[in-house]
Amino acid sequence: MNCVIDPNLSKNAAIQTAVQVCERLKTLGAEIRMSDTVQQAFPGIDGVRFLPAASVLEGADFVIAIGGDGTILRASGWILDYAAMHSTPPVKLVGINTGTLGFLAAFEASELDMLDRLYHGQYAISHRIMLKATICGGEQDGFETHVLNDIYASRLNGRICDFAVSVDDRQIGVYRADGIIFSTPTGSSAYALSAGGPVIEPDLALIEMNLVCPHSLFARPMLFAPQRSIRVTYRGAGDGGLNVHADGVHTAVLHNAQSFTVTSSERFMPFVDCKGTAFYDALNGKLMRPIKEML
Repeated sequence: MNCVIDPNLSKNAAIQTAVQVCERLKTLGAEIRMSDTVQQAFPGIDGVRFLPAASVLEGADFVIAIGGDGTILRASGWILDYAAMHSTPPVKLVGINTGTLGFLAAFEASELDMLDRLYHGQYAISHRIMLKATICGGEQDGFETHVLNDIYASRLNGRICDFAVSVDDRQIGVYRADGIIFSTPTGSSAYALSAGGPVIEPDLALIEMNLVCPHSLFARPMLFAPQRSIRVTYRGAGDGGLNVHADGVHTAVLHNAQSFTVTSSERFMPFVDCKGTAFYDALNGKLMRPIKEML
């Protein structure tokens, strides 16, 4: 078993957990690797090979990301970029939560005995749908990006914007709002949830559209089949244009009459599920906690 450890170095709990993970994996006889970019954070650690980031994923069975959901999301991008560059299937991703919510994690830092299940093959794979955004018009015409969580567009400083939305070349509405979010079921518990969207079971295949602070009494989140092609056309001028973000990374700026499309991606992300209940544990134990504390 070949495991790559990817910890969040900004969190002491993640570094400490990474050391414990290495100790546990060594007892299982696993080959353990880390990127040489994190070597300084682990002085004197035994049984770990530090390799260049460009090659550390070669032949890996699992990437074990240790931290919060942001750490796991970053690791997924690393895995997918490597898979696309080398035309190989993406490496299976195991998330260990040392953060707050941990919707993307397979288990908590207090449950490291779950690592034994990787060795014995006692786990399931959840193939998570991804979205693809394509920029239409301007200097970035034709640029594509793939996301696991969400694509959102807004103007600078939270200023209200106007845009038209069409599905399979049929217009469904012209909206005025602070922005618009397209999310996967995986991303439904992130920005889309904060903007009033539903929590969606991550194994479903669909596209969620949610407006941010719409200037309307009737705007509601919408769900689309994964084969749909959704186009957002910006209607405005000046003031920096419409800024498009992919998994939190600024991707493009659209100006009047320019657009971007959202479709399901041909890529997928294989998440390891060791318990079968990790998503529901996070939903019940964390999002519902403030309600429980009031009872």
